[in-house]
Amino acid sequence: MGQQLPPHSIEAEMSVIGAVLLDNDSYHKLDLRPDDFYYTRHRSLFAALQSLIDSGTGADLVTLSEALRDSGHLEKCGGSLYLAELVDYVPTAANITYYSNIVNTKSKARQVMSAAKTILVDAEQSSDPDVLISNAFGQLQQIGQSSGGKVWMSLADQAREYEQYIQTADDTRFAAGYPELDCIIRGVAPGEVMMISGYSGTFKSAFMHNILLNSAMKMGGNRKKSLFFSLEMPTTLVYQRSVQITLEQDTYYIESGYAGEKAKQNYRETTMKELERLGADNLIVNPRPALTIEQVEHYTRLARAEYGEIGVIGIDYLGLMAADGARSEYERISYCAEQSKNMAKRLNLPVVILTQVSREAIKNGKIEMHSAKGSGAVEASADYMLSISRNTQKEIIVELLKNRNGRADLKFIADLEAKYLKFRSLEPYDDMAKKSVGRGLSRLGTVQLKSQDSSDPF
Repeated sequence: MGQQLPPHSIEAEMSVIGAVLLDNDSYHKLDLRPDDFYYTRHRSLFAALQSLIDSGTGADLVTLSEALRDSGHLEKCGGSLYLAELVDYVPTAANITYYSNIVNTKSKARQVMSAAKTILVDAEQSSDPDVLISNAFGQLQQIGQSSGGKVWMSLADQAREYEQYIQTADDTRFAAGYPELDCIIRGVAPGEVMMISGYSGTFKSAFMHNILLNSAMKMGGNRKKSLFFSLEMPTTLVYQRSVQITLEQDTYYIESGYAGEKAKQNYRETTMKELERLGADNLIVNPRPALTIEQVEHYTRLARAEYGEIGVIGIDYLGLMAADGARSEYERISYCAEQSKNMAKRLNLPVVILTQVSREAIKNGKIEMHSAKGSGAVEASADYMLSISRNTQKEIIVELLKNRNGRADLKFIADLEAKYLKFRSLEPYDDMAKKSVGRGLSRLGTVQLKSQDSSDPF
């Protein structure tokens, strides 16, 4: 018995090419590439059709024959007689979408079969099941992204999607937990990315920990989880900081509670109950180092399967992420930054990522949008950017550098209780910030800031 051929439909492939020759306008209804065709001659024919139509020349029997003859492919494609047969094969171009769907489905089936063979080889060689699954998912996901789904959306389609988005916005947007900042940003929506850049010694990791805990505890009622990919800190330190921030206990007290006399007084059980009561148990931590963006996505999908709904992904930090095949820090950070945005859209989740600042920014003493270490892709991939620095009075300043929802270049003074790593609030730094925050809170129907007095003009 002969070997079975991969999935394909010669009738559908002939019908697509014939339909385009009959009516060039039908080409614009297609979402196909030459590689989607199984037969080599059909790949060459479709590529030649694409070139003619995209160049504005138009494709008919004469122009297509000449183009193929000039490239030396005419006879390989069956000659002029086969082109004439294609035109006669399909009576009308009206059903081209139907033929195209068949070609696309068969193409995807062949690609999945090819990926499965690669996955089988990897399975025989790999010793890490998580890496194997991550790589396998990446290959299958790449196939799925190449086409499929609605390419264009009418005004009515857009309106329906927007209405659904608005009705669920409060439940799906990530809020940092500081009204003065949140009212300006209006929340990081699913599919959006927030980058946070900071100097060393500005408690930027603690700031991320605070906002992830804020989100986790806010979401306690509906049990959405905040995922914390802690590429830098071990689990023990993450847990200690969670207790420190949530229960406002210093490190000596926490350590003695687990090792000293307090351990005999059920300190652990009491602490766990209080953390769970406040919702801090909604913060789920992955402490694995040097993760790729593909692995982050894989582990997020596993978390969804195990814990249910996810509210936000936090990554600490971009500079510690890995990228297969990257030959330099620039390539690695560029890839991870760019793909973080794609990941956010694929998972339909908000993503928050810490980044380091460049040496130039440290030298100049000022953080700007382009100051993130390693690559301009950080700025380009971010929907929102925050910076954390110290002013001359040693105060912690959080600045909104980029805001897709409105005003940027606004500064806030962080009320930080360093003993507990607790960011209690963010207060407007100057009159410009106060006015913007006042307007933002007013729009949201929130009471005006306590810091405003009757003499304020807004």
